[in-house]
Amino acid sequence: MDQRTPVIREDDGELLGYVCRESSGFTARTLFGYILARTESAESAEMIVRNEGLLVLKGMWRYYDSSEKEWFACILTEVFENKVIVTRTNELGYQDPAWHKVVTIKNPDDTILQKG
Repeated sequence: MDQRTPVIREDDGELLGYVCRESSGFTARTLFGYILARTESAESAEMIVRNEGLLVLKGMWRYYDSSEKEWFACILTEVFENKVIVTRTNELGYQDPAWHKVVTIKNPDDTILQKG
């Protein structure tokens, strides 16, 4: 990320994500830097962050477990700027005891964590 500008919800001050200036335009990003969209203007990127920045955190994701050398379905349990805590699920999003695992991913990027 070259230059990032925080997008704050005005009514309660919650950080929704970031708009990042890059050589080819702008990106709308989540709290931890996941790219939501690429745009030509900062205003478009900000609108995407405001509309989707928190919503995208819900639902199914996938993470790469480096110890098992495999991708697994998961949900995001806790989200911070520099780390995400995920809970492994089955492909339908259920926390099956056979698959259950809680993993902390530090400085996640799209090579480790992807929207499912």
